[in-house]
Amino acid sequence: MHSCAFGGVYVSANTDSGVILSFTSTVQASSETVKVPKLFDNGPAAVTEIKLETNQVAALMLLEAVLDVSSAAVLAGGCQAVAADYAIEVNADGATNKPESNFAKISSSENPEPIVFNATIEERRDFFGQNFNIVQPQKSKLKHTPISEYSANLTVNHELTLLSLYSKSNIQGQNNNANPHQNLLIKSLYQEQAQDNPNLYLYGWGAESLSIAGYPANLAWVRFKALTTGGQLKRLVLLADRVIGPSACRIVIDSGAEAGAGNDKTGRKSLALTGW
Repeated sequence: MHSCAFGGVYVSANTDSGVILSFTSTVQASSETVKVPKLFDNGPAAVTEIKLETNQVAALMLLEAVLDVSSAAVLAGGCQAVAADYAIEVNADGATNKPESNFAKISSSENPEPIVFNATIEERRDFFGQNFNIVQPQKSKLKHTPISEYSANLTVNHELTLLSLYSKSNIQGQNNNANPHQNLLIKSLYQEQAQDNPNLYLYGWGAESLSIAGYPANLAWVRFKALTTGGQLKRLVLLADRVIGPSACRIVIDSGAEAGAGNDKTGRKSLALTGW
């Protein structure tokens, strides 16, 4: 069985992975301007095929779903409503049509009942790509925000250079009513390797629209960076930056960050995900 590693912690059929999902304050989030990658300075760029094992791609898709549902929860109730310390277990063996062996669990001290995502991996279609269907089997919460019926279809192209996501969920907002949310994401993936450096870096860049009851409500820039060594993922970071709103809000998933960061001296509020 193949396995993939994040920061030295393996993701496989029987092991846990640790990641950090953090929200920064308005000052921190606005201190850095999100810029288009230099790769696209001169217009369309030629990209090469990215080669990852299916279980590695499945783990990435599950984390994309974690980022996605967190963005929807922030839209529903705000950053502070879901800021807390969490734990995540990612199980991804890459087997097709076996959601019981490809899942993510998000837990916190506030809610002992975790949010569970199961991923059904479809067979890869030559020259086209592969679909990953992720569902939430039962209602749960991110801190005090109830979330139910989350489902997402994530599709990558044959070269693993494009990712699209469409998701639906019901999330309780500040009016205490459960509202239907819909998200659409498109992301370009590419890789770079420095001369005389064995490490390979994977990057992603794109945008996500977030809607409530079918009406567009916000937009986010979404980014991705991963370090691979010897075919294994060693460090993984995903980011989403809100574009519209009275204040900035950044979501960060970082497999190399420490758990339990909480509210540090800089005023940063964090939603931490780490393996228990």
